[in-house]
Amino acid sequence: MKKFIALLLVLCMVFALTACSKGANNGGTPATEAPAAEPVVITACIASEPETIDPTMISSVDGNTYVNHLFEGLLRYGSTGKAAADDPKMNSAELELGQAKSYTVSDDGLVYTFTLRDDIYWSDGQPVKAQDFVYSWQRVCNPDQAADYGYLLADVSVAGAEDVYYNGAAPDTLGIKALDDKTVQITLLAATPFFDQICAFGNLMPLRQDVIEAYGDEWTSPEHMVCNGPYVMKEWVHDSYISMVPNEKYYDQSRIGPDEIKWYLSDDENAILASYKSGEYDFIETFPSDQIASLKASGDYYVLPSVTTYYLYINSENLPDWRVRAAITLCIDREHIVENVTQGGQIPATSLVTGGITDSAGNLWQNGTGYKEIMWAGLAAMYPDADLSTYAGRCELAKELLAAAVADGFDTGITIPYRFNNLGTHGAIAEAVQQDVNSVLGLNMTMDSTEWQVYTSTLETDRGWDVCRLGWQADYLDASSFLDLFKTGGAYNFSHWSNPDYDALCNKYKTMAGGAERDAVMYEAEGLLFAEGGFGVSPIYYYTNSYCLNKNVKGAATSTLGFFLFNEATK
Repeated sequence: MKKFIALLLVLCMVFALTACSKGANNGGTPATEAPAAEPVVITACIASEPETIDPTMISSVDGNTYVNHLFEGLLRYGSTGKAAADDPKMNSAELELGQAKSYTVSDDGLVYTFTLRDDIYWSDGQPVKAQDFVYSWQRVCNPDQAADYGYLLADVSVAGAEDVYYNGAAPDTLGIKALDDKTVQITLLAATPFFDQICAFGNLMPLRQDVIEAYGDEWTSPEHMVCNGPYVMKEWVHDSYISMVPNEKYYDQSRIGPDEIKWYLSDDENAILASYKSGEYDFIETFPSDQIASLKASGDYYVLPSVTTYYLYINSENLPDWRVRAAITLCIDREHIVENVTQGGQIPATSLVTGGITDSAGNLWQNGTGYKEIMWAGLAAMYPDADLSTYAGRCELAKELLAAAVADGFDTGITIPYRFNNLGTHGAIAEAVQQDVNSVLGLNMTMDSTEWQVYTSTLETDRGWDVCRLGWQADYLDASSFLDLFKTGGAYNFSHWSNPDYDALCNKYKTMAGGAERDAVMYEAEGLLFAEGGFGVSPIYYYTNSYCLNKNVKGAATSTLGFFLFNEATK
């Protein structure tokens, strides 16, 4: 009996120990459970070190892409769950409610009233308030902030924006106000057909005034930044990578996919492609053009439509004779560039406004009644005997225009510096343009490359260039997103071209409701860019969005404006 009792006690102790062991292991989960799944990490490389990721100050596609993962506006771009094109792994993303749960528009289209969600918080647990939007919008419009997009709210007719940005009025006179903690009201001077798109714009994300004032320029470092989007910044190793992890305070946890998104920072397209092929990178947007054929064959390469134009600025101060600028524009062989240099399905440009933009009737801009190859239309009217339908004919007119400029004193012995950033095919495009200008016109064009991180700032601070490149992706799906670039004094009018008639037309269409009359004014304005006295800009081609994506990645998305989103991706 004693032996039995002793044995029973031993068994009870063993059972108790076993029970304790189970209880200590995650609330009773058996110790023999399968190991936890590996974290899902999406790796991407879309550019080198960004100039900034301060939403107010961003002005590039890569900067906007990072901001779209860290912050969320009144509206947002969300995945539709439907394939964007022939890549089943890439979904389309469309405009939908974001931090706002609803909004109303007055009958005259001038007053937008947004009601914020009740469950929106900053990553530090503070509630997102209407005042956070007011502060952000006032900050971007304040000329003292010197934001590249400071002009934006004036261009989209927000009340008071023109006086604030151009005339120094107090930022609190801007037509945005917080009616209470959960209500944002925005007043416009004119009905703006695309204003809903502005409410998801990267530069207009809400911001925390207390954080920015506490840390100044350092507020975007990982230890200080507070976010209201699906991800927060965990780490930023400059010139190496940016790491983002899920925001635990984000209201829509069902829309969060990867455990980490790691953005590698590089401008070496050969190294980028090698890292993709090795499996280190899941997603890339840049690769040597001579590798496109093999990438297509392997099934890694995809092309999406884009609303972006690749163009050259021609410095109107250094090359004041419009005939010289027109000659340079005419002698560039755009077909050769897209077929033999870029090789990504790009389309030779015949306008500044890109393919994909539509007029008020839904026609592609290039199919509208006011179009008629607008880049050559003015010259065709001035020189009716010229054959502008062929490259050879355009070269003949280019020589004729240059000869007329020489007769009036233009010195063909000058050097024409071409500035570009050293990423991707920009150098090869520059060489193609150089060859055309040198061989057709006999002018001495030289190359000047610089790093992307400082490239756009040098276009104003160092005006020693005659020609430089840039690409413009539509900020909203309207022709004015391109036309507004060349208004006198515009932040992106790097050519310093100026025409009061052009400015008047831009100011006119800003006050007009959408429709055929507004379309006609915009077509007329674009025509002045390529008429006598014009050619401060030389469009080269309409972009495509080409990329490579790991076959194991699902649920990535691209917005109608061409921004890639990985916050819902899986792997």
